[in-house]
Amino acid sequence: MLVDADFILRYLLDDHPQNGRAAKKLIEEAGAGKILLEIPFITVSDAIFRLQRIHRIPKANIGRELLKVLSAPGIKLTGPPWLLGAVEEYRTRNISFGDACIAAEARQENLPVDSFDKGLDAFPGIKRFEPR
Repeated sequence: MLVDADFILRYLLDDHPQNGRAAKKLIEEAGAGKILLEIPFITVSDAIFRLQRIHRIPKANIGRELLKVLSAPGIKLTGPPWLLGAVEEYRTRNISFGDACIAAEARQENLPVDSFDKGLDAFPGIKRFEPR
């Protein structure tokens, strides 16, 4: 069963008690091995965007709570293999989730990054080239 960003938000925020309880129940069922919840990359990206921009949750809190959900038993990430690392970098550094994803993918694939964003130079193992 695929999970969308609204599901993640209701679970983390519990701002709609009935929906929050329903989301918690499904996560508990997944943890007990009764069901498998699949979370695609776009769900993670959308949830982070909404938690940060709309709900004004600090990045460290978003990252910490999302990592708990994403690594819980019965949860399968259907996104790229570098996704958890990108969430962790987003949580611990003063960067956008987009930059964390670019850096994580560049490292995973051993690819250089063409970008005007000098902030990418701070990522270990990243080779940034500025287009001219």
